Amino acid sequence: MTTKIKELVSRNKRRLREDGFDLDLTYIARNIIAMGFPSEKLEGYYRNSIEDVYKFLEKRHKDHYKVYNLCSERKYHPEKFHQRVANYPFEDHNPPRLELIRPFCEDLDEWLRRDPENIAAIHCKAGKGRTGVMICAYMLHRKQFKDADEALRHYGKSRTRDEKGVTIPSQRRYVRYYGDLLKNNLIYKPVSLLLKGIKFETIPMFNSSNSCTPFFEVHQLKVKVYSSPVYDGISKGDSSYYMRVENPVPLCGDVKIEFFNKTMMMKKEKMLHFWFNTFFVEEVTSPTSIPHSHNSNGAGFVPDPLELLVLTIPKADLDRANKDKSHKLFNPNFKVKVYFQSMREPEQNLERSKSADDVVVDPYRRGGGQEGFSHQSRSHTSDRLYVPGRPPAKAHPQVTGPSRSLVDRYHLLPGGSQPYVQQPLRDGRIETGSLGESVEGISIGGFSDNDNPFDDLSDTETDNEWEGCEVTHV
Repeated sequence: MTTKIKELVSRNKRRLREDGFDLDLTYIARNIIAMGFPSEKLEGYYRNSIEDVYKFLEKRHKDHYKVYNLCSERKYHPEKFHQRVANYPFEDHNPPRLELIRPFCEDLDEWLRRDPENIAAIHCKAGKGRTGVMICAYMLHRKQFKDADEALRHYGKSRTRDEKGVTIPSQRRYVRYYGDLLKNNLIYKPVSLLLKGIKFETIPMFNSSNSCTPFFEVHQLKVKVYSSPVYDGISKGDSSYYMRVENPVPLCGDVKIEFFNKTMMMKKEKMLHFWFNTFFVEEVTSPTSIPHSHNSNGAGFVPDPLELLVLTIPKADLDRANKDKSHKLFNPNFKVKVYFQSMREPEQNLERSKSADDVVVDPYRRGGGQEGFSHQSRSHTSDRLYVPGRPPAKAHPQVTGPSRSLVDRYHLLPGGSQPYVQQPLRDGRIETGSLGESVEGISIGGFSDNDNPFDDLSDTETDNEWEGCEVTHV
């Protein structure tokens, strides 16, 4: 009976059944394991028991294993695994803070380089989404794949029966972000932008009139830094709709924007959301491309002497919207465009918004994050808001096309000329390919002792997966 429950909980993930073990555990490479949370008490009966995980690691990799916990919501005593536990926590269904990825990769790399026999067992709650993000980032860190999509495909094939490993668009976006940093030999730097407005291209169909009444919220860390008014001016036949931010909002680093629809009963209905990082907003647009009126047919434009940037995200890359496979709510050509103005003057008044300095920095000054996490397991971040200064005229390339490369933008930032130099790998090389003896199983997500074991709380996409979704303190 216990075995059948574990199979149900594992869902589409591959299980390891060998030498008397039956574990939600997969070798993604010879020295990298993805697994579900090592659970105690009642939870251990239907998920991985921490005692069974310990016995397996002791039998297969005695004195040569280290466990990496990615959960922000739970932990266990490090002595359970001889103190060889590192914590790099972030929230379920979310991407990690961008600053968290490189320290994780360097920690993991240092451990695997110590001894060719060393292995790493990496887990979140379900051992799928968050685990996949960080494993894929490390495989890119070690140049095992040419790009993020190739790494994500390998992880999906190795970890799951249906090749659906990391499925949440924002999580996949952050794997690509890290791949872009590596490809261009760049070190991430927080960049500040002013949010000017957001445009829907094609209108979502949430109301009986095949329209919507949208509004949105902007989050940084666990703080909501902006709530828009309700935009109720969408007319029948509009092909797009621009939502102006009357007082531009300064944003810096990792940002979550969440859209809602105001129903006829005045309820707050979730539409979509997405994460992005301001460093990677590259596309340049002319000031005249911002409409003056809300709908696309309005005349007049907003004059703006400064360069404008736009982030364009298609339906397939929008969390929740991407699950509308039948296109009942969103047109297949649906896009969200987010418009920004560069912040060039350090003396600009940022007192109005806590989204940059106070919000991004204070949790780290206060030692925020989970108690008991080691110093090296936390992300390294700037201790102040980074506002790019205006570069010399000769250093500012002429805008001749629709976008400016990430490298071009990077070298416009003060101190942006120092590339990230990766140290050569000695003994800890990844060997790709899943363990041949692994048995395919089926999975639902992780649970606490008080959870209903048949509620889907995994790192995969479900109907209610975005409830309580927040930015992570690390």
